[in-house]
Amino acid sequence: IYNSWKMKVFLFLFRHVFTKLSICDKIGQRGDDVMNFLHLKYLLAVEKYGSISKAASHLYINQPHLSKIIKEMEEEMNIKIFERYNKGVVPTKKGEEFLAQTKKIVQEVVCLENMYKDNSNKIRLYLSVPRATYISKAFTDYLNSSNVLEKEVNIDYRETNTMDTIDKVYNGNSSLGIIRFPVKDVEYYLNSLKMKDLMFEKLFEFEYVVLMSKHNPLYQQVVYAKDLDQQVELIHGDISIPEVAGIGKNKKNINIYERSIQFELLTKLNNCYMWVSPIPYSELVRYDLITKKCEDIHIDYVDYLIYRRGYVLTRDDKNFIEYLKGNIEHNM
Repeated sequence: IYNSWKMKVFLFLFRHVFTKLSICDKIGQRGDDVMNFLHLKYLLAVEKYGSISKAASHLYINQPHLSKIIKEMEEEMNIKIFERYNKGVVPTKKGEEFLAQTKKIVQEVVCLENMYKDNSNKIRLYLSVPRATYISKAFTDYLNSSNVLEKEVNIDYRETNTMDTIDKVYNGNSSLGIIRFPVKDVEYYLNSLKMKDLMFEKLFEFEYVVLMSKHNPLYQQVVYAKDLDQQVELIHGDISIPEVAGIGKNKKNINIYERSIQFELLTKLNNCYMWVSPIPYSELVRYDLITKKCEDIHIDYVDYLIYRRGYVLTRDDKNFIEYLKGNIEHNM
């Protein structure tokens, strides 16, 4: 039984976790058990990108070294994990089973580490979220309260789209995700999350509003879609809102890919606007901006918090979520 690849993976990961947790030094160790926990993550990266060269690039290691790791792992497990082709690699049937089991066990290792290594001298957050000021404010508020200069900090904060967030949480690249989608599509997205065995919690249902400067000519009037015809619209070029595409006859767009510039443009260009989720009042005051409803356009969206089933929320996860919900409840 010990020589089966499943048992080898289990014993290695079992030893990895409890050695790191200082519960014991050696469990199930044998001379030929040469697996490395990081190498297992490398295999999952190769599966994700479908290419050894692409995976090596994302992992910041050279391709020959990664190829050698794969070969050693295949010899250790006594199975062929990948078929090599000119355009990339594809898992074999045995390889698919191996990688599926490895992914589950790696996630369990992370959960165990979170349970026993959650100490107040470290800050660890791995987030994928939409571009939303209420989220970024909750994030910075939490960090400001955490004395980051006195602690070991390991944070990954990604602003991305819904499907990428689901993918990153499912594959373990992000511990927490916040996804955004139209209210009318709730059933579709929740079914997708269930199929991937992801946990979810509704955070915030809202209607998109128009963000503009207090010096905009539209500031003191009721706004309709036709009023936006002669305005310049700021758009996040990599994340679209299909419901507002094509609104306005004489469309003037500025596509932006970096969030901070939106406030600069809105503040200094008095005839521009942007469709946004509700923004905390403190941030509107800070940039001398205002949000207004568009009376004849109603765009209802919802934000959900997601994470993997079985994942144990860390202290930092819980505190960030508390700040997030506080921002929604008190500042919107």
